[in-house]
Amino acid sequence: MKRKPKLTKREKKALAGGPRPAQAAPSGHGHIHCIACGKHLDEEDFEAPATATTITCDHGSVFPSCVKCMPKSLALVKEHDETNQPVRTASAWH
Repeated sequence: MKRKPKLTKREKKALAGGPRPAQAAPSGHGHIHCIACGKHLDEEDFEAPATATTITCDHGSVFPSCVKCMPKSLALVKEHDETNQPVRTASAWH
């Protein structure tokens, strides 16, 4: 008896709606933490006057960052894009 072929991880992701963020993006889901410093970010931080923003990598994943941490966050995402390794994120804190 022949086995039914299974979907690959990439095919499952494509069916589920594409790339997923490494951390919860500002969409009302879960905790949001800056990838550079680990600070807890609230939904209101992304509204004007914004103290937080998101960065999108070349792969389409979205990463939250404090505005003051942008240079370090951009460097972390750039490293992720060049090496295809997960983004090195800081430990979360509140």
